[in-house]
Amino acid sequence: MKFSEAISTIELILESGSVPLIIGEAGIGKTSLVKKICKSNSYYLVNIDANLLKEGEIGGLPIVEDGRTKYATHYKLIEMKEAIINYNYNGVLLFIDELNRCEHAVQQELMNLILNREINGYKLDDSIKIVAAMNPSNKYDGFEDSEYQVVDMDKAQEDRFVWIELDSDIKEWIKWAMSEDGNVNENIIEFLSTFPEYLNTPNSNESIKATPRSWERVAKAYNIYMKNSNNYSIDIFYNVVKGNVGVSIATDFINYIKNIKNQLIKPKDLFEYIILPIEVKEEIRKESHSRLYILAKNSLRYLEENNTENNRKLFGDLLICYPKDLRLGIMKEIKSDSSERLYKDLLNEDTFLDAFFNIFQ
Repeated sequence: MKFSEAISTIELILESGSVPLIIGEAGIGKTSLVKKICKSNSYYLVNIDANLLKEGEIGGLPIVEDGRTKYATHYKLIEMKEAIINYNYNGVLLFIDELNRCEHAVQQELMNLILNREINGYKLDDSIKIVAAMNPSNKYDGFEDSEYQVVDMDKAQEDRFVWIELDSDIKEWIKWAMSEDGNVNENIIEFLSTFPEYLNTPNSNESIKATPRSWERVAKAYNIYMKNSNNYSIDIFYNVVKGNVGVSIATDFINYIKNIKNQLIKPKDLFEYIILPIEVKEEIRKESHSRLYILAKNSLRYLEENNTENNRKLFGDLLICYPKDLRLGIMKEIKSDSSERLYKDLLNEDTFLDAFFNIFQ
């Protein structure tokens, strides 16, 4: 299941009062998914990493008070209670990660909290929603080659969750990468558009495997490298990439950026024209599908903020230069991803309509 679909699915599961269990490879975006849900719904996020817990910790150590045995409340449980009382949120979302990467006794304690919503006399408030996540076990279909050291749940426990299998999706990653949240350099976006199989390589024979999370680290390092190329050589940057995605992909990526001869035209420069010059059109026609896709998405972002008649006309002229298959795909994305206002305005633009109907000629 891709990222955007998983968000809506989990929101529905939470509203129905059930507990979703996100299954996915390390670094694929499980934590980012939960953070996105919290931000969209104004939930206060409390994260418990099961892998870091010891037996008896979440349930609280026993203490004697007035001759009676009580259990100390874990600080994460206190945090949830304080958030409900003191903070202005729509509720609290308890995210229990690495559910199958902890000791069996810890897992049993967490299952009591998840399924019965209480532990050692501490009861969860009704406003608290729970999401769990774990890495795949090799006993599950499609993950037979998985090598994670996990503690499998029994069938009865597994049946208490709604299972969500999260997959990587190159189009959704590119959409995030081109947003303000991602801020990924266009060279990395272009590389992964050309080699989408490099985004996530769980079955690679190399010890270091590429993940969406590791590419995020590469992107941050690349931004620093580009600003400080006098201080860091390409070989030093290669070491960083190699340590994130492995030797073979790092070698391909470094060779790729070494051979980039010209940069994409920036939307700001593109939309300064009154009429798109012939030489610009010719250059656009020579570009690869991946670079043209990036140019179109960047141009649409620019149009959202600068939605003028002439800019819409130029955008239509730009699309006319695109291969028909790519043009059709971009137009479908415009309908689903752009604002309603921009989409309606483009439908009233003759050059945009010409670009569409020209596909079928």
